[in-house]
Amino acid sequence: MTKRFTPERIDSLRPNEVFVFGSNLQGYHGGGAAYAAHNKFGAVWGKGVGHYGQSYAIPTMQGGVETIKPYVDNFITYAKSRPDLTFLVTRIGCGIAGFKDKDIAPLFTEALGVDNIILPESFVKIIRNQQKEEFKLIMHLKLGLGNMGRYFNGKDPMPQKEIVATKDSWGIEPMPSEDISDCPIEIHVSTAEMEYLKRGHIPDAQDDHWFMYCDDEYIRYYRSWTGDCSFEAHYHKAARGYIIDNLKMNHSLCEFGVNGDKAGIALFIYLVIAEIDGDAAQAWEEYLEAWESLTIR
Repeated sequence: MTKRFTPERIDSLRPNEVFVFGSNLQGYHGGGAAYAAHNKFGAVWGKGVGHYGQSYAIPTMQGGVETIKPYVDNFITYAKSRPDLTFLVTRIGCGIAGFKDKDIAPLFTEALGVDNIILPESFVKIIRNQQKEEFKLIMHLKLGLGNMGRYFNGKDPMPQKEIVATKDSWGIEPMPSEDISDCPIEIHVSTAEMEYLKRGHIPDAQDDHWFMYCDDEYIRYYRSWTGDCSFEAHYHKAARGYIIDNLKMNHSLCEFGVNGDKAGIALFIYLVIAEIDGDAAQAWEEYLEAWESLTIR
């Protein structure tokens, strides 16, 4: 279903629609959307807050954004209690009050999931972009390789590799036999890079969510907190260096934001590149692009 947005100009309303506008606490509806609310949609002079006629007033002239938020919260609560009405929210506070869309839109984040609240398209775009960035950060915290505490403080997130990791270095579980993907891939790594990968990855802090070790045929990545096997990649010696030629993926990774096989392969590639000190930032962006290219529910 096509998402409905508040029209930029509203001259009339259906019987069940309510015009939501920015007001002042005194209820002096002398300009902008407030003037239209008073003249067309039943706003009452001297009433600066709440539902009157086919209008709902949210005061925006009394101070900073933090002073507007309680009134927006009250409006959302009220709208939820009136499913018989549809509330058309205008760009409140973005006219005479002098705020920008980016200031006001986040106040309506909760409203995005309320069926009978219609928001301006500019608000929806800002909220969705904010949610997207927040989710990207959460995914990096959950799926990024190395100590994410150090990473976000601009320090090297990778553990020292003085000890070679083995299957006995961590409490781990085998790759399950069901609910997995088995995908042919082709990743070329040099002999020097393979030797580095063979040293494995032993977390040195709780913020590092990955453990990895190699044997003579496989690179295996595990979630460090649970010991669950996430990736099992087969590799072989080639004329020049090595080729990683097959990847098994545990579908439980979906719990951590991995959206399908394409994104899973991209995440594995990121882990390998980050492990050998390649361009991890670019590899992570490619993982996010793969994730975003699929339908996000």
